[in-house]
Amino acid sequence: MAGHQRPDGDAIGGCLAVYSILRRLKKDVFLCNFDTVPSFLKFLPNSSKLKNIKKTDRKFDVAIILECSELSRLGNIINPKKQSKITVNIDHHANVRKWADINWTDSSSSSVSEMIFYLFRFLELPLTKEEATSLYVGIVTDTHNFTQTNTNSQSHIIASELLRNGVEPPVIEKNVYGTKSLNALRLLGVSLANIKIDSTGKIAYIQITNKNFCKTKTTPEDTEDIINYAGMVPGVLVWLLFRETEKKNFIKVSFRSVKDIDVHKIAGTFGGGGHRNAAGCTVKGTMPEVIDIVLSVVEKELKK
Repeated sequence: MAGHQRPDGDAIGGCLAVYSILRRLKKDVFLCNFDTVPSFLKFLPNSSKLKNIKKTDRKFDVAIILECSELSRLGNIINPKKQSKITVNIDHHANVRKWADINWTDSSSSSVSEMIFYLFRFLELPLTKEEATSLYVGIVTDTHNFTQTNTNSQSHIIASELLRNGVEPPVIEKNVYGTKSLNALRLLGVSLANIKIDSTGKIAYIQITNKNFCKTKTTPEDTEDIINYAGMVPGVLVWLLFRETEKKNFIKVSFRSVKDIDVHKIAGTFGGGGHRNAAGCTVKGTMPEVIDIVLSVVEKELKK
């Protein structure tokens, strides 16, 4: 079982909850990911069970993949169709490609963790505190504390059920949002000092270069949540984070927007995707080139 590269709270929380289900059902589980568990999620129970691997040749009865709308998001750790008898795709993103034998998708759900909550219900398995915590983290991080448009009434209902099972919001808040290393805070400072606004005042963006990472001794993991600061500028409708990657002339672009603007559609023009108000893609080019082309597309969309 695995989730997408650079796993977030929903991918990790969802994987750990399904892992727990399978272990309770006496199944042998190989839990892995192309990238390591982010440091702010290592407090989650069983997070140490997730193996960081780049490739496995093992064969499996079932391959369960979370949050990979396209198989390429998994990385190259496994070829599920050749290395497993059955493939299962669980996802809540829009426009998911049904690449698996079993595709359980629901774009009305706030998160995969919200979907997996109902799996516990279907199996009539009472939630442990540890399982509830993993699911709660998945929902909280994918809705950004129940503030984004993917939040729905079920998100709150499920959250209340999880609280009844022992979830401690202060512990989650401290670990997920309330703890940053000194170097990460320095990267945040550099990023905030370089927020730019386009001529219309409707687009704000931040760029982070590999030199910024080197100077502050940080990694892409330390960019978590930085994009949201750009959205705090009054009048801004779309805000973006442009980040250099290890691959020369490939820029990772993250989008956020207010309710009525579909950045999933914009990211899709560059081969990316996500949600209506939170999406991402990777664009080939130098930082100035990518910023210019992406901003031009966003500006055209805002004029419609």
